[in-house]
Amino acid sequence: MRSLFTIVAVALTTMAVAVSSATAAPSLAAPPRTQGGAGTVLWEDQFNGHGGPDPSKWGFQTGRWGASSGEQQYYTDSWNNANQFNGSLNITARRETPPDRKRAPYNFTSARVVSMGKQSVTPPVRIEASIKMPSAQGLLPAFWTLGLQPGGEYSWPSQGEVDIVEIPGLYGPSFNLHGPSKWNSNQDVKTGGSMNPVGNGFHTYRIDWLPNSITWFVDGVARYSFTQAQYEAKGGNWKAFSGAWPHYILFNVAVGNNWTGKTLNSTPYPQTMSVDWLRVSRL
Repeated sequence: MRSLFTIVAVALTTMAVAVSSATAAPSLAAPPRTQGGAGTVLWEDQFNGHGGPDPSKWGFQTGRWGASSGEQQYYTDSWNNANQFNGSLNITARRETPPDRKRAPYNFTSARVVSMGKQSVTPPVRIEASIKMPSAQGLLPAFWTLGLQPGGEYSWPSQGEVDIVEIPGLYGPSFNLHGPSKWNSNQDVKTGGSMNPVGNGFHTYRIDWLPNSITWFVDGVARYSFTQAQYEAKGGNWKAFSGAWPHYILFNVAVGNNWTGKTLNSTPYPQTMSVDWLRVSRL
């Protein structure tokens, strides 16, 4: 059982995280709910709690996830890295000594918040969230899904990955698919698109995911679309995106990788991604 001193210290730390990351009350409200038929809300989170993410909806993947891709952070389940405060889920990357005591350039902590084992999504489905995403050299905040392939829940890329949005470094939103080739389940077939940088406030990122296509939206405007036929023409196996198995949702802030490059000593930390709300609806 936590001591009173620990509880007070954690509460103060949580407040400090929110203040240091300048997490203001979001200006965007969740869209109207629809009851029955297409548009029925399957599950959602308004992130109105205090402390850690709602454990009935979210868990953590901790440790050196992404190390093979050159990422520099250690993911923790600490409220210093993921907390609910001021009506948002706040995920913060920090330059500090990580639990495994690694030194620079791997001296960063962050959080990888996942719905695995709690909630899942299967097409036809709409997934959308209002997010304020940081932009800095070597940073990679992301809102995405991974497939729960039976017996292959960690078999990438055969499980399938849908990147609803990523902000690579100082560039604009990026939308990507990763899946296996028709001939080799270990070979990544990637496709995707991008757009110019958006403002640093809250924006609504969304996909409309059908069994044979996925369309990406930013603030209600379609920005990229890809079909099963197009993916298969690239040599990809669409099964992971067809509804053959569900996916789970992830929010994380990665520090550095082979795509964005290492973060710079001059990049200021902490860096926070704030999620106002998330909604999953039937199409």
